[in-house]
Amino acid sequence: MYDISLLHELKRGNREAFNSVFRYYYPKMMAYVSSFVDEETAEDIVQDVFLYVWEHREKLYVSEGFHSYLFQSAYTRCLDYFKKKSTAEKYESHVNEEYTKYYQDLLESGELPIIDELNMKDFYKRLYELLDLLPEARRKVFILAYIEVLTAKEIVEQTAIPQRTVESHLYLALKFLRTRMSKNDYCLLCLCCLSQGNFFESFANQV
Repeated sequence: MYDISLLHELKRGNREAFNSVFRYYYPKMMAYVSSFVDEETAEDIVQDVFLYVWEHREKLYVSEGFHSYLFQSAYTRCLDYFKKKSTAEKYESHVNEEYTKYYQDLLESGELPIIDELNMKDFYKRLYELLDLLPEARRKVFILAYIEVLTAKEIVEQTAIPQRTVESHLYLALKFLRTRMSKNDYCLLCLCCLSQGNFFESFANQV
């Protein structure tokens, strides 16, 4: 689980604490934002969110809901991006607004969707078929992070893989999945990742 004490240190201006928070959330936020916009724009949005957090750190409200705050901030910036581009029609074709709002509402409420409606077993089979295409080390790191719900530090201790390499594996794995999954499946994957493995833990034995 994420160490919330880092947020207290970040609020006090500890740069190392900020870097730790950044490294922890960056791959997850990139996966989420990239489901709405292109990768270059996603990088700009994610970096803008973290810049805002750092510049307003003294006003930071430290709580378990910090991750929801980050992703809500990113989501709002995605909407602003489309509005500034004046491409409402393009936005409709890029991602269905109602579908996006549905998943955003789930993120904000913390409620899990009904399993039968989301066909979780079929989703899980498709996910594992894609994971089998990844290099062994990358697949292992992804499973440890998002299925066994280990922290980056715990993965380093278990695999002896440097932390930077672990973070790279996670980013590249999510990037690969984004290019191979349907928008429906990828949004569901993001939701799974954001729930820190709760979906995966519940359904890992059903595949």
